[in-house]
Amino acid sequence: MSTDHAMEKKDMTDKIDIKPELVSDFYDVFTHMFLRFWGENFHYGYWLSDEDESSVDVATDRLTDVLIEQLGLRPGQRMLDVGCGIGTPALRLAGTVEADITGVTINSGQAQEANARAAAAGLSHRVRFDHADAMALPYPDASFDVAWAFESLLHMDRSRALAEMGRVLRPGGRLVIADTCQREPIRPEYQDILDDAKAKFAIVELPSIDDYQALITGAGLELDELLDVSEHTKRTLQIMGEGASEHRSDLEEQFGDAARQLIEVLVHPISAMPEFGYLVATARKMP
Repeated sequence: MSTDHAMEKKDMTDKIDIKPELVSDFYDVFTHMFLRFWGENFHYGYWLSDEDESSVDVATDRLTDVLIEQLGLRPGQRMLDVGCGIGTPALRLAGTVEADITGVTINSGQAQEANARAAAAGLSHRVRFDHADAMALPYPDASFDVAWAFESLLHMDRSRALAEMGRVLRPGGRLVIADTCQREPIRPEYQDILDDAKAKFAIVELPSIDDYQALITGAGLELDELLDVSEHTKRTLQIMGEGASEHRSDLEEQFGDAARQLIEVLVHPISAMPEFGYLVATARKMP
C-alpha cells in the first residue's frame, strides 16, 4: 500500500480530503493486521476504570454495547451500519433484537468477510453487508429507521457523510456516532508527526468536541447528546501499540513496508497524548 499520497490539500484551511480508494487500500492491509494483534472489533475498547483489567475483546464488546444502548433499535426496524468493517458489531447488535441490518464498507474484502460471518451465524436473512461509498450511499431517501457510524467518519468528509446519513434516515430517525476527536490543540512540535500519522492511516482532520454541534446541525440533524468518553477509551492506543510490537516481525514479513509504517505510528509516544479523545454523539432527523 502506498501512503505517499494518502492525503491531498483542498484549500488553505489545510482540510484533508481522503480518497475512498485510499481508505480501501489501507484496509487491504490493516484488516489482516488488526485480526492478528487486536481482535475482530475494529474499534477502540471501553474500560470501566484504570483498574479494569478487561481483555481487548471484552472492552471492545463493551463499547459496542454502549452504542447499542444509545441506538435503541426496535424489532422490525431497519438499521444502517456506516463503515461496518467485517461486521462484528452489527452481528452483535443483530443478536439483541429482531431487526433488519444493512452494513456498508468501502473495502470489498471486508464486505465479503462480513457476509460470510452473517451466513455462519445464520443471520443472512436479515443482516447483509454492501460494498459501497458512505459518502454516496446507494439507498433511497428515508430508507432506515436508525443508523450508526462506528469509528468510520475519521476516514471521511464528515459533513458529506452526515448529510448522506440524514438523507437515508426517515423523519424522526436516530443516529449514533462514535468518533475520535481532539480535546486540546496539538503542540506545534508534534504537528508534522500527527500529519504523517493521518496520511498513513487515511484519516481526515480530528474535530473538537465543540465542532460536533456544528457538524450535526449542518447536516440537518438535531443533536440529542454528546458524551466525552475519553477516560474510558484512553488505554486503547497503548494496548494496540503493545500488540503490534509483539507481532511486528510476522506482520512485517507478511505485509512489508506497509506494516512497518503503520506499526511505527502505533508505537510512537504521540499515540498516548492526552490531546486525543473519543466521543459518542446521538442525534435525530427532524420529523
